[in-house]
Amino acid sequence: MASFNKRIFDTTRLVEEKMAEKSLHSQPEVPAPSGPARTAPGRLMQASGQIVDLQSELAQLREKLSRWDGSMATTALDPSTISRSRFANRHLRSFETPDFERLKQSIQHSEGNVQPILVFPKAEGGYELVFGHRRHQACLELGIPVLAVIWDKPLSAQAHFLAMERENRDRTDLSAYESGMSYIAALEEGFFRSERQLAEAVGVSRRWIAKCLQVARLPPAIVEAFDSPLEIKPAHAELLQAALDENSKAVLRRAEKLRQRTGTLRPSAVIAALLGVGVEATGPRKLTTAAGAFGSWRRDAVGRTIFTLDPGLADEKVEAIMAAIEKVVAEQ
Repeated sequence: MASFNKRIFDTTRLVEEKMAEKSLHSQPEVPAPSGPARTAPGRLMQASGQIVDLQSELAQLREKLSRWDGSMATTALDPSTISRSRFANRHLRSFETPDFERLKQSIQHSEGNVQPILVFPKAEGGYELVFGHRRHQACLELGIPVLAVIWDKPLSAQAHFLAMERENRDRTDLSAYESGMSYIAALEEGFFRSERQLAEAVGVSRRWIAKCLQVARLPPAIVEAFDSPLEIKPAHAELLQAALDENSKAVLRRAEKLRQRTGTLRPSAVIAALLGVGVEATGPRKLTTAAGAFGSWRRDAVGRTIFTLDPGLADEKVEAIMAAIEKVVAEQ
């Protein structure tokens, strides 16, 4: 149980440290306005006040957890009485993966989940998950009680989100799509004023936040063209967004056609079809002349043709090759 409490403790400590850095620039002697701030300085002061409030709440949570470390009571609950978190970042397709099947078999072999989930009571009855969605789902499918810790102390929505986000990153990695959807929810709820503040609180780079958001913000038709949204990588989203910016109607037409297929396709084939390439990746093929090979070319998983020229080729010959390629493309 100590490791369970330690993860929550570390979560609150991390966020508190990040928020403390921001609060150094605040002006605590100036009272925050009662209504929404209308000026940039006012909004900054208001944000600083919110950060201090969150810092205080997380400090209290840390203090309680440190006193209860190793002694938090667990109980067996009927998983059907527990609803998914309103900030759930596990997509339902994640319960169809080999990793989830292995987890379920492990829980079945152990006759229950050894590591408890965290829930809190709902006013209307039952419980809501804070974290442990995979363990909860496994017990639900197995028809057995789920071991849980019931958190009966105040827990803000923002602290709820951060605790769940940290727990999931300590376990099976979320896909870029799942992370992106979770980040969108946090931003729309107003937990963080910017992607930068979100990155600092979560403990990841701002670049990673931007990549995940780009995946999650792809049009639904594009996402549904894949067998599972969990397959979409940041590199895929970058290529698709560039294609959408160039000719969105054409890409969306291809997506609609893909959605109507009956079979399955590998992600690389979906990307190629969406980009209008329609070819599979190929291995390297030699570029040769009567004098012998001077390089190779191949097609990657998203349909790009990549030329590799052997070292030692004179610059004028490289320029001549490039000019020949440009001429052929221009004539098409």
